[in-house]
Amino acid sequence: MLKRPARLFAPGSLALAGLIAAVMCSGAQPSWNPAEAASDADKDIKAQKIQFYWSGSIGVFPVGVPIEFAKQYPKADAGIGCVTNDIPLREKQEKYARVYNERMYGFVSKNPEIGKLKPKQ
Repeated sequence: MLKRPARLFAPGSLALAGLIAAVMCSGAQPSWNPAEAASDADKDIKAQKIQFYWSGSIGVFPVGVPIEFAKQYPKADAGIGCVTNDIPLREKQEKYARVYNERMYGFVSKNPEIGKLKPKQ
């Protein structure tokens, strides 16, 4: 008589795990609504989470702020990469990034002690 192999996971557990992962990952990105970008930047400033959004395909750049300034801080992805079929999304990401970055830059450039990075060791 052949024995049936033991199941590693209960039926439906993989689907549930996938659903949980999708929900968790979807909350990690901004809405890309340019109208919310300034308030998102303000929230990050309050939390002292200084970062700048970068965008582009072959040439990646921090949207709306000097590149040499932004290179000192963590990069956030506002549509980096060459392969996309969703041009309206990329345009929305760039508008969001411009508003967010300009707000962040305005604050950090006037309050360098807040956004100052520790020297790399």
